[in-house]
Amino acid sequence: MRRTSPRFVKPLAVVAAATMAVGGLGVPAASGQQFLVPGSSFGVAIGGGGGTAPALDPTSAEYRQQLHDATNAARVANGRAPLPSNDALVQLATAWSQVQAAENRMYHNPDLRNQVPSGATRWSENVLQNWRNATPQQLVNQWMASTGHRINLLRTDHTSMGMGVAVAGDNRLYATQVFIRS
Repeated sequence: MRRTSPRFVKPLAVVAAATMAVGGLGVPAASGQQFLVPGSSFGVAIGGGGGTAPALDPTSAEYRQQLHDATNAARVANGRAPLPSNDALVQLATAWSQVQAAENRMYHNPDLRNQVPSGATRWSENVLQNWRNATPQQLVNQWMASTGHRINLLRTDHTSMGMGVAVAGDNRLYATQVFIRS
């Protein structure tokens, strides 16, 4: 029988103990694992539906503003200009998130082309599913971890954006970003 060296066992025990300690403190597993479909522009968080509720209501204007700010921070960190919020896009993104929450399924808006404000010459949409306890930064991290979402989020030809969030009865959070060039 091969004996495991104590120098390898000790770090493993420390990691396991730290993991158990964090779990025991009620720290929410906000986004669980992300399932990202290669070559697509959508992703979904798997697991982590439990945990504590966030201090901020995900459907509030303050949460949406934090999501907007986190999106712009990601853009700036990647050498892109920040984008202003567009009220028409906020309404469009919020309405689409509400549709997804009502149906409790994530999918792209098939009629987006006909719903963006007139004068828009380009548009993009990011959607995701996570859980009610996810922070705005976790949502942006989820989008940035997906190639298609990242491309949409960092496009240099967008001139404005809108964010919307809705929560289904089972605490699944649906978020939508709509970007346009006008």
